[in-house]
Amino acid sequence: QQDIVVGFMTAPTLSIAPQMMTFKMGYYDEVGLKVTITPFEGAATLLPQLAQRHVAFGWLNPDVLMVARQPGRDVVPIKAYYNGIPLSPYEIVVLEDSPIETLTDLKGKNIGVGAMSWGNLASTKAQLRGYDMEFQQDYQFVPVGTGATAFRALETGEIDALNLFDTLHTQLELSGIAIRRLQQDEKFLNLFSSSWVTHNDTLRDDPELVVNFTRATVKGVVACNANPEACVRNFWELYPNTKPASGTEEEKMETALAILKTRLATMIPHGSIAEMGRFKDGSWADYVAVLHEGGQLQSADIPVEELYTNDLVDQINDFDVDAVVKAAEAL
Repeated sequence: QQDIVVGFMTAPTLSIAPQMMTFKMGYYDEVGLKVTITPFEGAATLLPQLAQRHVAFGWLNPDVLMVARQPGRDVVPIKAYYNGIPLSPYEIVVLEDSPIETLTDLKGKNIGVGAMSWGNLASTKAQLRGYDMEFQQDYQFVPVGTGATAFRALETGEIDALNLFDTLHTQLELSGIAIRRLQQDEKFLNLFSSSWVTHNDTLRDDPELVVNFTRATVKGVVACNANPEACVRNFWELYPNTKPASGTEEEKMETALAILKTRLATMIPHGSIAEMGRFKDGSWADYVAVLHEGGQLQSADIPVEELYTNDLVDQINDFDVDAVVKAAEAL
């Protein structure tokens, strides 16, 4: 067995249950890998560990690599090689009875965000700028965290809209709060999110390791999609503290499945593995333009071709999908 450490940007939540299904299916064992999952407090903490190769693979947002590659900064030898969430998970929601109907109605409003350091703030700024709105002049961001504190802020009117991501908004709905999702521009809906990244040296010197680890993980995602209930149970077994304390077993499972299926919809677009993993032509340049327009990048002069590769996607996706589905359904 080869021991490797895999880093995530946050503490475990149901959002990573699909990847964790790999343990249940035994796919890491099949390729001789002993995988240790390590959570970090944000991308800024995880990135140096990847650069120093203390962590072999990371689940990372692309904006972190773009910010690190700005002119004048030391090059971080990290590259994204598998597009894990091809569709943007970020949404803007309001209470169902809110007078806010479109993005233009956000003028003069307070928008709740997880924290002022969250990567989606730049894209929200850029999107609202398209409607002649400027941050601090025409609207404000209010950090409200996630979960109950954010939900309460929306209910009490402390904020007029909430700009978190899909699974958190699903939790909000499941708590009994009726919300509406504001229609966002197509350009921003197609901004990809978390991807698998690794050190440039690993891609060059050990592509077999990259393929074996990632293929096993992707098979876990496919298995989770085929048997979501088993996927939830596996996640609770691995991380028992994440299982809700209140409610019946049926209620806990119903809530968990709704959250999980929200995430799976962004990981397996249209239910097809053929659309998994590959970065679309021009998508990184589009992302840089959005971040620059939103003020997160001082310069749009970023050599994006050095930040990602699609070279291993076909090898990673080369497995018997039907066999994985049948094995998961048989659990």
